[in-house]
Amino acid sequence: MLSRFGGGLALPGVVYLLALPILLLQMFVDPGDPLMAKKEAGWYLVIYLGLLLSGFVVVSHDGLQASIRRLRWLSLALAVVSIGAFLFLVFRTTPSTFGTPLYSLISALRGLSAWCCVLAALGMGMHFLNFSTPFLTYANEAVLPFYILHQTVLLSVGYFVVQWPIPDLLKWAIILLVSLAIIMLLYEFLIRRFK
Repeated sequence: MLSRFGGGLALPGVVYLLALPILLLQMFVDPGDPLMAKKEAGWYLVIYLGLLLSGFVVVSHDGLQASIRRLRWLSLALAVVSIGAFLFLVFRTTPSTFGTPLYSLISALRGLSAWCCVLAALGMGMHFLNFSTPFLTYANEAVLPFYILHQTVLLSVGYFVVQWPIPDLLKWAIILLVSLAIIMLLYEFLIRRFK
């Protein structure tokens, strides 16, 4: 079933239909509805679920990935145009409320631009980042340990550095560099050596 679904989405341009659930949720479901509960980073959690499921479909079908790679420039153009139209409407019109045509248009542009950005990034990455180097091999092995360690190390270093009487930008730079060094040392001499 997933293969047939992915095969249908691999047809030219059909991949953009995966944005439809996001668009419909943004346009027609009241932000006060329980379905739209818990807004994280500007999006409702149910929309993240749609993006997760769309990502699952994309990675499970080679033909769909080839279609995304072929449509990379169109996706980039659509992303730029939809973001431009979205920003124009947001900054040039009066704030709109749920249920108005302007609200629906702004919501649709926001959802479309997000999906087109995802498709453009995936397509460009599949086309231009399809190579390997020793550094990429090393980084690929290090990414999970780095992810697991980063928050603990950043908070530990930051706890002490933020108390120093120095400019904030310098604090940020020190936290960044010291944390990166600690994480990489932990990875290189503890995690990588002992699997």
